[in-house]
Amino acid sequence: MKVDIDKHFDTVIEVNTTYIASEAGHPRVYYKIKPEIGYVVCNYTNTCFKLSKKCRLKN
Repeated sequence: MKVDIDKHFDTVIEVNTTYIASEAGHPRVYYKIKPEIGYVVCNYTNTCFKLSKKCRLKN
């Protein structure tokens, strides 16, 4: 089942990297976006970080 993340999450941030650091009012946490999934969600803020279509991934 594919989730429409733009409707599912209040905050969706497009990023150009697979490595994310988040620290919005909580301890700094690090996430890695799996390209086959295309997004990751911060467990503290429920913010979704989505890979941009312009993102160039290294093979």
